Amino acid sequence: MAITILIFDYKKTEQNFFKNNRLDDYDIHFFEESLNEITVNNLPDDLLEETTVISIYLTSNINNNVLKRFPNLMILSTRSSGYEHINIQECCNKRIKVLNVENYDSKAIVQYNFGLLIALIRKIYIAARDVREFKFEYDNYIGRELDKLTIGIIGTGNVGSEMAKISNAFGMKILALDIKHNKELIDKYNVEYTDKMTLVKNSDVISLHVPLTEQTREMITKREFAIMKPTAIILNTSRGELINTEDLYDAIITENLAGAGLDTTDCEEIAFNTHNMTTKIRDVNFECLSKAFLTRRLAQLENVIVTPRIAYNTQDSTDRILKTMFTSIEDCIQGGHTNQVN
Repeated sequence: MAITILIFDYKKTEQNFFKNNRLDDYDIHFFEESLNEITVNNLPDDLLEETTVISIYLTSNINNNVLKRFPNLMILSTRSSGYEHINIQECCNKRIKVLNVENYDSKAIVQYNFGLLIALIRKIYIAARDVREFKFEYDNYIGRELDKLTIGIIGTGNVGSEMAKISNAFGMKILALDIKHNKELIDKYNVEYTDKMTLVKNSDVISLHVPLTEQTREMITKREFAIMKPTAIILNTSRGELINTEDLYDAIITENLAGAGLDTTDCEEIAFNTHNMTTKIRDVNFECLSKAFLTRRLAQLENVIVTPRIAYNTQDSTDRILKTMFTSIEDCIQGGHTNQVN
C-alpha cells in the first residue's frame, strides 16, 4: 500500500525532481501554500486521516493545533536545516519523528553571498537602476577591491567554512567568531578567530552564518552597529532574527553603516507576502507586524538589497534536498534515524 505524503511549500524548481524520479511507493499530494493553522482547515477529512508523512519548508508553522489534525502522522520532514518552525516537544509527545536536511546548500549560499557582496561593494545595483532610468552619475559607482577588505565571518560551520575558503581566494583578510576554532581554516586560509566586538569593529564586511537560538537571537544590535566602520556592509543569509531590524534601519539611514545584503528578514513569513499579510494579521503580534513593515522600508533604500530567501535556490541544491529527504524518510520507515532531530 502506498504511503500518503503531503508536500507543502511546493515550488516550481522542485517539479524537475519529481518528473525525473520514480516514487511508486508514495501517494504524493502537492500544495503550494504553507501548512499552518489556517491552511490545515482546507484539507479533506479523509486525507487528514490517511496522511503518515508530511514535508514542509521554513515558511510553514507546525504547532499542536496543526499536529492534532493528523491522527496517523508518523514523520514530519522539513526541507531545511533549521527546524524552529516546528514544535519539537509536541512532536515528541505524539511520537512523530522530525527530519531535517543538513549541509545541502553550502556552495549555493556562499556563491549567493558573494553575489550580494559584489553587487553592493561595486554599486552594481545602483548603476543598473540608473541605466534603466537613462542617467549616469559615475561618481556614485566608486567601489572597493575585495583584496583590500577584511571580512568578519560569524559562525564557521559548513557554510561559514566555505565562506572563509572563497574569501581567502579573493585575498581578503579573514576574522572569525565561533565557539569551536577550525584548525584547517586557521592553517590553510589564514583565518584569525577573535571575539565579537573586535570582529565587528575591524571588519569591512560582516557575514552571518549561525543558527537561530536564544543565544544568537538579535546578536547584532545598536551596540554592535555603534562600533562598526561607517563603510562596512553586513550580509545575512542565515536567519533574519539574528539582527535587530530597527537598529539596522537606523544604522543605514544615519549612514553609520554603508549597506546590507539580506536574503532573510525578521517576520519574513509576512514581510513580502501580501496574502500572508492579510490572512495572518490577526495571528501575529504588533512587534512582528512592525518589523515586517520596517523591512519593506529597508528594501526601498538604494544601499540595501533584500531578497526572499533564495540563497539556497539552485536546481542542484533543490535536487539534493529532495533526494536526501526521501532517503531519510525511507530509512526512518525502516526503523532508522537518519537526519532525525528529536
